[in-house]
Amino acid sequence: MDWIRILELSLTSFTSIFVALLSAGYFRKRADRKEKLQSKDKLMEQIKKDEIIHLSLRQIRRDYNVDRIYIWQFHNGGYFYSNTPMQKISISYERCSEGLERNAEKNQNVLITNFNDYVKDVINNNMFYTDINDITDIGIRSLNASNGTKSHCAVPIYDKEKHLIAILSMDWVFSEMPKSIISEDGLFSEEFKNELITESATLYKYL
Repeated sequence: MDWIRILELSLTSFTSIFVALLSAGYFRKRADRKEKLQSKDKLMEQIKKDEIIHLSLRQIRRDYNVDRIYIWQFHNGGYFYSNTPMQKISISYERCSEGLERNAEKNQNVLITNFNDYVKDVINNNMFYTDINDITDIGIRSLNASNGTKSHCAVPIYDKEKHLIAILSMDWVFSEMPKSIISEDGLFSEEFKNELITESATLYKYL
């Protein structure tokens, strides 16, 4: 009788282990399937946000007859040997006039230290130049000139906690700026500056 009892216990143990393994596999597959669905949902959500941003940039470009409009986004970029974190900036969105070369591909993972003065001026709402020759920073002036830019402006994009997360920039290369955005002294009007700042404030939620 003992061997029958042992056999019953063995079969019971084997069955329990088998059921446990099946259950574990089932729940693992279910978790994997759920994770894939969530990833797909996140991807679709990001695609919708990207579409909204591109449509917004296209409309702004048309409203002000801009040749190039683009968004710089701040991000982390690894560490120096001193363990100091790198701070970088990349062009994440861009729309251009037909025939104009895109700058996004060649402006990725750029160290912010190369743009310190530019960022400061943007934060202080001082990056508005109808003539790039008036830009005091030689590096920024040269960069704009190399892109064929004649006029340039940029405004900050803050999140709801007022953290600077991006910069909205605009270039006029060969198109005429609308007279409505130029003041009598030949500079960008205060009304235009306020309009652009308002436009940038609506973009943060999609970045």
